Amino acid sequence: MTARLLAPRLLAHEDLRGLAPEVWLARLKRSVVERVQCGLTYPDFPSAEIQRQFVGSAYEDALDEAGKFYAFAQEAMADRAYKTSAGQGYLDFGCGWGRIGRFFLRDFDAKDMVGVDIDPDMVAFCAGADLPGRFETIANGEPLPFADGQFRLVTAYSVFTHLPPHLFRAWLGELLRVLAPGGQLVFTVEPPRFLDMVEAIEPDAENAWMAALSVYKDQLPKLRADLANEGIAYLASGGGDYRGPDVYGEAVVTTKFVAKEAAPHGGEVVRYIDDPAQFWQAAVVIRKRNPNARRGFFARLMGKA
Repeated sequence: MTARLLAPRLLAHEDLRGLAPEVWLARLKRSVVERVQCGLTYPDFPSAEIQRQFVGSAYEDALDEAGKFYAFAQEAMADRAYKTSAGQGYLDFGCGWGRIGRFFLRDFDAKDMVGVDIDPDMVAFCAGADLPGRFETIANGEPLPFADGQFRLVTAYSVFTHLPPHLFRAWLGELLRVLAPGGQLVFTVEPPRFLDMVEAIEPDAENAWMAALSVYKDQLPKLRADLANEGIAYLASGGGDYRGPDVYGEAVVTTKFVAKEAAPHGGEVVRYIDDPAQFWQAAVVIRKRNPNARRGFFARLMGKA
């Protein structure tokens, strides 16, 4: 008697427990061409054009970049305060097409995962692409629809790199509100070397993004002055649908600015890496302090800087 073939089911957190991160990355990359592996259905991808529009790369290359960020987050999640945090959930802030969030199914049950974005088209894609968790559209300037301290981990990859000062401050405060004490906010920022990169762009640059940035070279003196005086410099370039220049551009910040803005909301910078060989942007970890805990060494140091 021939055995009936079981229908594929969605990949779940239980399927990934104990799986090494490098094996997990390899399986995600394999899912580009083989969405069903061992009877398990992996998340889908949008077209290569949409992927590149949002992250500058597609498929395996896009996952490789995301995998480096995931490895960075894994190191942060080894923190004792994180492990004992009362928060249960994971929030992918600025989820886009779900490139980053899919990695964290290894660490969270899908019922505890949430992705949010201001782009309803991307939220709709994620909701229908077998990605783990639920997805919601948010609006700039509006509070997130989550309880205080709901999340143990929040990630925001290449989001704060594009926010004007008022939204940078507002969203940082809001993410720290929904983060539980001991929880981690792992995200990226554009470091000061970004302005040096813009200055060095050749007029005939083949990279379309760099070519577009080259037209703003005359603004560099003001941007450098803003960075020196305020700790943040914003280039209002815009980024297409739902991303006008009033809410989306290129934001450059100093480490001291990030630490200063996080502190009133209980955030403490515990790690900062600015290594172009590892990340195009700088990677930051902010821990939500326990109100009764002593400030860490890095925060005390930044307070004196």
